[in-house]
Amino acid sequence: MVESTPPGDLVSAIMSTKVVTVKSNDKVGKALQMMVRHRIGSIIVVEKGKPVGILTERDISTRVAKGQNVRGMIVRNIMSKPLVTIGPSAEVSQAVEQMVRKDIRRLLVMEGNKLLGMVTERDIFRYLVTVSYAPNIPEDLRKLIETRTQAHALTH
Repeated sequence: MVESTPPGDLVSAIMSTKVVTVKSNDKVGKALQMMVRHRIGSIIVVEKGKPVGILTERDISTRVAKGQNVRGMIVRNIMSKPLVTIGPSAEVSQAVEQMVRKDIRRLLVMEGNKLLGMVTERDIFRYLVTVSYAPNIPEDLRKLIETRTQAHALTH
């Protein structure tokens, strides 16, 4: 268990609810354009509306480093799977533990088969900064976190 996160703080309170998706048979070039447009580092891959994988900057950069031209590839062929998920009522400490154990930067928040959102390293970082400084968060840091959180919510 990660001891720096207070017990009881739930994933649903820190997750991003605006999740961008792409179809598994789309070209990676399309996914890249969407990632750039939305200023995000990953995109959820769906088949028949159901999440089946995630395409990340790491998936793409690994292929590019090997000299592969990824733009014309099909998303399903380079996405990461299986998805690692967590429920909205899980504690933030459980999300942190799962991300560390699996060496991942993003967790999908699912309730049954329904995609509710995503928790990212950035969400965890904002949460930890807020908890670490609470209740006396320096005003400039508080404003910066609020501004970044709003921008992230709009683009993610």
